[in-house]
Amino acid sequence: MVLQWSLFFMYICIKVTPTEASSWTAAVPSSVKGLLGSCVVIPCSYNYKEPQKYPKTFTGIWYNDNNQVICHSDASKTSSQFRNRTKLLGDLSKKNCSLMIDKFTKRDAGTFHFRIEIKDYELFSYSKDKISVSVIDEPNPIDFFLQDEVKEGENVSASCSVSHSCPTYPPSFIWSHSGEKHDQTQQLQNDQWKATSTLTFHPNRTHHNQPLQCRVTYHGGKHQEQSKTLKVKYAPVNVKAEYQSDVNEGETAHLKCSSDANPVSSYEWHNETGALLNKGQTYTMSNVSRHSEAMYCTAVNEEGRNRSSTVKLNVLYPPDIETSSKCFSEDGVVKCECIVESRPPSIVHFVLRDRVLQSTNVETVGSVTTGTLQTDFGSFKFVHCLANNTLGKANLTLSLPANDNMQNIFIASGAGVIFLIILIATGVGVVKKCRGRSGETPTSDLGTMKAERPVELPRYAPTKRKEDRKDMSCSDIYANDHVYGNTDCDESIYNNV
Repeated sequence: MVLQWSLFFMYICIKVTPTEASSWTAAVPSSVKGLLGSCVVIPCSYNYKEPQKYPKTFTGIWYNDNNQVICHSDASKTSSQFRNRTKLLGDLSKKNCSLMIDKFTKRDAGTFHFRIEIKDYELFSYSKDKISVSVIDEPNPIDFFLQDEVKEGENVSASCSVSHSCPTYPPSFIWSHSGEKHDQTQQLQNDQWKATSTLTFHPNRTHHNQPLQCRVTYHGGKHQEQSKTLKVKYAPVNVKAEYQSDVNEGETAHLKCSSDANPVSSYEWHNETGALLNKGQTYTMSNVSRHSEAMYCTAVNEEGRNRSSTVKLNVLYPPDIETSSKCFSEDGVVKCECIVESRPPSIVHFVLRDRVLQSTNVETVGSVTTGTLQTDFGSFKFVHCLANNTLGKANLTLSLPANDNMQNIFIASGAGVIFLIILIATGVGVVKKCRGRSGETPTSDLGTMKAERPVELPRYAPTKRKEDRKDMSCSDIYANDHVYGNTDCDESIYNNV
């Protein structure tokens, strides 16, 4: 306020034209406009003939054309229409006769002049130096300045200025954005004042396309506002790769990149290694497969670049049973594992001959589902693994290992067979020996055979083999032989020896 009045009084001094000591003059503007309901200040300076002795008491009076006392140094002498609303702002002893009229009304408008009364010296009315005071219903337009485009994060200044006629109570400014605000007032040459508010702030992307508003409130309550749309330039943000959630293997996938940027972005597509796949906002992938690589998109403009998160298509495909699926024996127990790759995950079950068996345990990790079966497979040699999902099905035949019980049976059976072979071989040897003996006699006389056989018996009498032979039943061994079927092995044969 001190600065404002310093400028004001400087203006008054400049406006006073140097005169001779004998001149009585006043410097006032020819006209002043005051805002209805606000205040109006009439700048004024005067001069008088210098007395030999410097005067000490000055009385200032303002009149209108009706000789009403608009303002008096003695407030009690002011007309009731203006009482408590007018005030002499300057120091009369310093030749400042400026007048303020508060709560200005249309009735207050008119032509005014100043009168000075110097005690023990002179009285003088400056009736030739009149001023016309008028009323305006609305304030003067706001002068708003803001750059057409600003950059995110940089220092930006916006200013809001208005002209007014009330430096005693200058307008107040309110900005819609936060920042550092600086207000100042300066006097114009047309006897008006200019109030300016400057806002310094750091715009960001959230301010883009948002209004920056300046609201001015004048003394007395009138107000007006003006705004400009902020155009903030910023690098791409919120970069996203958009795509259909599921796509079947072999089909075509369509991807789209989006971002928030000013100016508008251009787009690139890259794989995980950074290799460029495509340029453009959209990317079309033909014949997608489960092995299609992950990718991301990059948005680029003159302010910078940014990328999306990495995306991988959710490719759907029917079951594929891996060849590593198998049956095996563990701690005497046979287990079968069926490993299936598919998306969505498959249902895995087993078929043992004509029986469908549910998996004993199922584990799914990513696209791989492992079904495990543990049961009594009996003597079966094969089991079938079946897998199916919404896109198809698959099956694989798994070989069953021989279980331990069967192996014991096979070992026992093998030993029995070997024993049988040895037994048969022994029997055949006996038969051959018998045939050899009968061949030495030219005739088949049974009496002679019986007479010769006892001759060799003593040699075999002490051996175990003969004892074994006694235990044998010849009839059992040779019962079916057409040659030896009638041979009598009874010991009675040897009674006549």
